[in-house]
Amino acid sequence: MKSRYRIVCGYFILTLLWFDQAAAVSLSGKLHLNKQAILISGEKKYNGKFDLRSILPMGDEFVLSKVIVSFKFQDDMEWIKKTGQHSLENTGKIIRHGGFSVRRNAVAGQTDHYYTAKSIIHLSNEEEVAKLTIGRNIYFGTTMRRKDVTRENLGQKNMMMGVYEDDGDNGRIRQHNRVTQSILETHLDGYDGLFEMRHKVLDLATAQDLAHSGVLNFELAGTGDYIFVEATLQYEGYAAEGQGKLEGTSLLGNVSWFILFGLTIGGLFWWKKKQPAPGKPERKIRTKNQKISRQRVARQSGF
Repeated sequence: MKSRYRIVCGYFILTLLWFDQAAAVSLSGKLHLNKQAILISGEKKYNGKFDLRSILPMGDEFVLSKVIVSFKFQDDMEWIKKTGQHSLENTGKIIRHGGFSVRRNAVAGQTDHYYTAKSIIHLSNEEEVAKLTIGRNIYFGTTMRRKDVTRENLGQKNMMMGVYEDDGDNGRIRQHNRVTQSILETHLDGYDGLFEMRHKVLDLATAQDLAHSGVLNFELAGTGDYIFVEATLQYEGYAAEGQGKLEGTSLLGNVSWFILFGLTIGGLFWWKKKQPAPGKPERKIRTKNQKISRQRVARQSGF
């Protein structure tokens, strides 16, 4: 009897506790800070904030279980230009153009000698490091290193070097020209482009501070110069059903809770009905096997 009573009471208490949990709804959303375009330099820090007071159900009972932030930055693209080595190289390429003359000492044709003039330019850009301080959390992000070499053809220039004997043409007199191909070679070695801090999960204390005030402050600093482009904050949590501006659904439907509660009440009535009425002794029912065994014992005893 006592065991049945304890089982029914435990089931009733569990139903009430579960009903209290079902009264909560999920809470989620996000806030974007778009098109910021704010320059952050080494000594010039930036203090910003996420203001969720118009989104969160302020004044109601709710809990934030997870807060995630993402930040995007852009390098300032300030490349430092430095002129490098300039060289003139004979490629060894020679092209002879025919000519005709009946005179012995006349110019027999034109000989072109090909050269390459190469100019080198070095471009460098220092590494930028973004430092984000938000609540009790500190994160770092840095630009990616870029290393590349490009060659640009600037065209050809012709210059007459003189008229003299050409050893490659049996010593005949020819007009010699220098054809120079100009090349600009750019050596790029530095840091640039977009860089991000993605899906940074804040600690629970910072999440509760946000739930309390509705505002989350942050500070951007670091080394070098970079541009703060945009940021996103996502939050998840729970709030009391029917309170505030919620984005979510009830954990369980009300119909299921009516069924559970009804089963509990029905179990109590069934258990009460099985109990004997007050003042009446409980009847003991003997089975057929028990009667036969008692008769055998009586005959063996001589009664």
